[in-house]
Amino acid sequence: MRIVIKIRAIALLAVVLTISAVVALGQSTQAMLEFTVSMPQPQNHTFHVTLRATGMNGNIQDFKMPVWTPGYYVVGNYARNVSSFSAEDGSGRALPWEKVSSNTWRVASDGERVIVLHYDVYGDTWFAADSYLDVDRAYLLPSGVFLYMPGMIRRPVTVKIQLPPNWKQIATGLEPLTGKANVFVASNYDVLYDSPILMGNQERLQFDVEGVPHYVVLEDVPASVDRTKMLADLKRMVTSATRLIGAVPYKHYTFLLTGHGRGGIEHLNSASIEFDGNGLLTPKGYLGWLSYVSHEYFHNFNVKRIRPIALGPFNYDMANLTDMLWVSEGLTVYYQDIVLVRAGLMTRDQYLNKMAKAIASFENAQGHHYQSATESSLNTWNSSSGIGGDRNTTISYYDDGAMLGAMLDLKIREASENRKSLDDVMRGLYETYYLQKHRGFTDAEFRQACESAAGADLSEVFSYASTTTDVNYAKYFAYAGLNLVETKHDAPGAYLGIDTHTEELSPDASGPETASHHRWGPSNRATEVRLVITSITPGSPAEAAGLRAGDEILEVEGRKATPQVINDLLMPHESSVPGVATKQPGDKITIRISRSHVTQDVEVALGKNFTRTYTLQPVNHPTALQRDILKSWLPTMTKDK
Repeated sequence: MRIVIKIRAIALLAVVLTISAVVALGQSTQAMLEFTVSMPQPQNHTFHVTLRATGMNGNIQDFKMPVWTPGYYVVGNYARNVSSFSAEDGSGRALPWEKVSSNTWRVASDGERVIVLHYDVYGDTWFAADSYLDVDRAYLLPSGVFLYMPGMIRRPVTVKIQLPPNWKQIATGLEPLTGKANVFVASNYDVLYDSPILMGNQERLQFDVEGVPHYVVLEDVPASVDRTKMLADLKRMVTSATRLIGAVPYKHYTFLLTGHGRGGIEHLNSASIEFDGNGLLTPKGYLGWLSYVSHEYFHNFNVKRIRPIALGPFNYDMANLTDMLWVSEGLTVYYQDIVLVRAGLMTRDQYLNKMAKAIASFENAQGHHYQSATESSLNTWNSSSGIGGDRNTTISYYDDGAMLGAMLDLKIREASENRKSLDDVMRGLYETYYLQKHRGFTDAEFRQACESAAGADLSEVFSYASTTTDVNYAKYFAYAGLNLVETKHDAPGAYLGIDTHTEELSPDASGPETASHHRWGPSNRATEVRLVITSITPGSPAEAAGLRAGDEILEVEGRKATPQVINDLLMPHESSVPGVATKQPGDKITIRISRSHVTQDVEVALGKNFTRTYTLQPVNHPTALQRDILKSWLPTMTKDK
């Protein structure tokens, strides 16, 4: 309680200081940035934006549109939606300008202290990472609407909204400017870009946690959905999450539940969440929705405050790379349901069934043989923010990270004799890096925090994150007295039994580098890609043929080796006869490898392919430690048997 009150007081003081700073700037010659957004013809899907920049210095001023938005790790071309750009001085005299890059407008200000820009932004995409405007509502994504000036990203910004006459509602995490209707203030551009704005005549509800208001703004939710239950469940979810961390780190929070569509994005004190409201009419759909909302809400801790050092301060002009999204996103997937279990909104059995299905889904997709969680994190900018991609050759760090989170948590509990858990790690990261150091953590600092809590080496779990080695799930769930039962079923395709990873070798390099070292480097020189065996499954056709970890695969059946080539040989795909793989069990393939700089051909007789299903069941005679771990990890509620 004491921590919560302290943080809320600090947040309130920060808001007061921010507003005071904006007022002070308006009374001085320092730079001040004021946006006005109007929607004179919403049916045309066009926002009209005016930026008044005062206190300027110099003869040339650059104005830029971000190429991406925080929370959605894809480079987008937001500048493509800008049209009718013009620039003038404070008296209305036109100023010359040119567009000097895809997202940069350069104005020749010739020492003018005031620059006024006018431009239109087209918004016709209903998605949490895009803007949308029509006759009945608007969703404004700030990073796709508001221009910034390099070097002035830390300046306060004000936003004035001019609503169409019949609209009454503005919902956003931005702070309202006292005494000014529909005017909001952001202490800097990071806050501005992290605060989407929903406008129209949406339904607005509220609940409080620890005296902090939480606003729930609804679109397209059937009237038959029980609002009282919805608010009560959201309150229990928020209470569970804030008790886990020990803080309510904002002055207010807004759930922007934006009706039909897809995608959700987290923010410091709000979340944009799209879903089909009809899904709330069934118990299964409603629980899935709670899990979804819990995910985006928990991000206000994990990502927005507890974060890798690469994720802030942001560079809005390029991809911001990190190999730790399996922590930022994957551990959030893990905690979304842990929070619900501890809130009494999901039973232990429901959680364990969901985890078992997740393991099966991950293990039955071929991509886990070729890509690790860390590599998936780095590659996200090419694969739809970790969600898209071919699961035959790639993985999702969401799925893999959630399972890694469970294993980290259980190992910390076992090694510390249940005195510590991953909860302690998250609280420690929040306290040390967010509150004290005011920065993110490095990869090494995250691992150190985990191992400090465990009081033990966690090399095995972290190797699972950075390699494609087969995971011993059963070992970790056994720490909680749970038996992972695996059942195999025949499946189409053929079986080889290898896990691989890619390495890249620059032409002038002395040795191989992992993809993370060179793929995103500044050089445009070509790189040589190597496919290397990470591990061999015991008893597999690959082991019988004599393949080893460390072998570089050069060719498969005469074709240059890539994950896609191997997968197409083993699994049914579109270009093959329906239901029939290119190769069948018993067929032989020739794999050319390089081992210790010696090239050789290896013939492998392929085996029968199979899929797996899993269940998690309590062991018959758990130890006292196993019972304690299970009870504290997944406390039972009355709905559990």
